[in-house]
Amino acid sequence: MPIEFRLRDFAYPVSIFRLRRFLEESQWKPLDELIGYQEELLRRVIPQACYHVPYYRRLFDAHRLKPRDIRKTDDLVRIPFLTREDVREKYEQLRADNAKRFRPVEAFTTGTTGTPLKVLVDRPSNILEFAYYWRHWSWGGYRLGDPFAELRWDYFRRRPETNETLYKYQAPFRRLLLNSISLSRERIGEYAAAIRKYRPKFIHGRPSNLYCLALFLRDGSFDDISFRAVFTAGEVVLPEHREMIEKTFHCKVLDHYAHMERCMAVTQCLHGGYHINLEYGILQLTEQRKLDDGVIIGRTVCTSLHKMSMPFLRYKIEDVLEVFPAQRRCPCGRTLPLVKAVHGRVRPIIMSPDGRPITTLAAPFQSVKGVRAFQFVHEEPARIVVRVVRGEEYTQGTEETLKLGLRKFIGEGMNIDLYCVTEDSLERDEWGNAQMFVSRVQPR
Repeated sequence: MPIEFRLRDFAYPVSIFRLRRFLEESQWKPLDELIGYQEELLRRVIPQACYHVPYYRRLFDAHRLKPRDIRKTDDLVRIPFLTREDVREKYEQLRADNAKRFRPVEAFTTGTTGTPLKVLVDRPSNILEFAYYWRHWSWGGYRLGDPFAELRWDYFRRRPETNETLYKYQAPFRRLLLNSISLSRERIGEYAAAIRKYRPKFIHGRPSNLYCLALFLRDGSFDDISFRAVFTAGEVVLPEHREMIEKTFHCKVLDHYAHMERCMAVTQCLHGGYHINLEYGILQLTEQRKLDDGVIIGRTVCTSLHKMSMPFLRYKIEDVLEVFPAQRRCPCGRTLPLVKAVHGRVRPIIMSPDGRPITTLAAPFQSVKGVRAFQFVHEEPARIVVRVVRGEEYTQGTEETLKLGLRKFIGEGMNIDLYCVTEDSLERDEWGNAQMFVSRVQPR
């Protein structure tokens, strides 16, 4: 989930700085005050959902609910779960009839289980996202205006003229964009030269991509590349990946766990604690049980508090979390509750025959119609099997579009076999969630 800084994101400086100032103070506030703030926002978003979102208007009527019935976080249990299937099938019904006033734009996500989804994000949630990232990065020493780098693919693929470009420097933001698709041992010297030239203090990206960057730099004896902090997102950070990244770049990895739907966020501090950002959204667990050490484990359910064009109430994400008891405190002193572990979200690194790491296979599925779910199986070093669960709009043209899109990311040396399958035939993890990536090939 890369950050997309655009000039229009700075069009509301007063709102951004006001929220940033609040977030700087709120991370130290007593837990009951933070919950009170959540419930204050909840009492604002519930009427918006009830009166302006057709899906919720009908749901509230069917369950004889009024906005006054949902005033505290505990009251949310009265509202049925919203599922990814609901979002996909009832997208227009979930769009607020006054959405235009919040300047919404469409965003796409494939989640962690290979289920394509379109959602709306808007001005209030963009302000939140900017201020939230600003706070998290400040934990690693970032100050607004510091130069930073991002290892990503989407900027380059959306602009055909930059497809083969290794990097792009955006001077107004002091941001160095590094093309993750072209990353390889053979061209690592060019990446090192760009980093040396623009001297970013921080870098952001997926753990698997950053691991490959660190590995290639180490193998190429480029030992003078360092940062003040590395920020990761989108996947669980494997211990061996964290170790390689921190050893190569001589700094800490600060991870974060969130979703494009903008309902919840968990961020890691320098002491290693994963903090639930209560000001961002409401995180609850369903199907929960207590472990021997008092930790609660369950499936993630969350409620958005800032997104007004398409608010999500009790949105069932299905990720499995372990959450420490409320009284557990991090050595950093912040009062934000702590997550012990996030399960799933692990993506194996697939190496193409030409030596490039392939970690962005889901991209062609983000906006294509007619696909309900998909799964990648790395069967052999030069062969990937793509399992697709068809939707009503799936056609032969859909299949050709997918193959063409995948080829752009994989290159010519890898065979792609695409099969249409049933949803119950997808391989699942120990929690029963479909896995987006399955690898039967030993990493090299």
